Amino acid sequence: MRKQSEATGVQSAAKALSLLRHVGLHHAQGVRLTDLIGLTGFDKSTVHRLLACLTEEGFVERIARTKRYRLGVEVMQLGLVSADMAPLVDRFRPAMQRIARMSGDTVFLVVRSGDYALCIHREEGPYPVKAFVVEPGKRRPLGISAVGVGMLAQESDAEVVAIHARNARIYERLGMSLAVLHRLAEATRQAGFTEMTDFGPEGTAGVGYAFQISATTRVGVSIAAISSRMNAQRRRELGALLQQELAPMVWEDRKGLTSSSLM
Repeated sequence: MRKQSEATGVQSAAKALSLLRHVGLHHAQGVRLTDLIGLTGFDKSTVHRLLACLTEEGFVERIARTKRYRLGVEVMQLGLVSADMAPLVDRFRPAMQRIARMSGDTVFLVVRSGDYALCIHREEGPYPVKAFVVEPGKRRPLGISAVGVGMLAQESDAEVVAIHARNARIYERLGMSLAVLHRLAEATRQAGFTEMTDFGPEGTAGVGYAFQISATTRVGVSIAAISSRMNAQRRRELGALLQQELAPMVWEDRKGLTSSSLM
């Protein structure tokens, strides 16, 4: 009887965490109750019960005007406490330094944060002309950077549409249409890594490789350089280098399939 109760408790906790994760992925615009039911596959009463608990504890809040749900203040507090990315940077720094040394160019470490890609670290290669396309600590919408495209490519076409719709004003301001996002995502799925040309300041180009390091955490590493150093052949070579150097860090799920199979 006790074991059955414990199993039920674990299942409820897993459902609550799954629900919280979906709220977090849609935090910017908020998410409707009906959408959460569809995203989780839980019945209406379960979603209602879990939302009530999460709201009471401050992990979720309901926006009165739109009746949508978003992350609450308690999650924000936990985020501030855990904002130090040092362990993750320490984990990737040796590989990034090798890649920077071998390529000669600038290497970036990026993590996914909802509909955004957040740069958390940068390593500089020996080539004298640097391509500092993004500063550590800055986040950009998925699809605007090489790693961001890679993360977007891991989603279904329907989710790409949803992400673009949730952030339509931002994408419009950046000149990124839905059609272009689809094209970049499909090219990434075919190649296994992302190629970006003539973006950022002063004509830069780059390659990126996005993958999972746990069941819920997606990261990516990219190489950026001035466009004159990034012809098609070199982009392919650097894409292969990223895959080779980062392969040991790719998470394997319970079925034995690596996260790169999503791309």
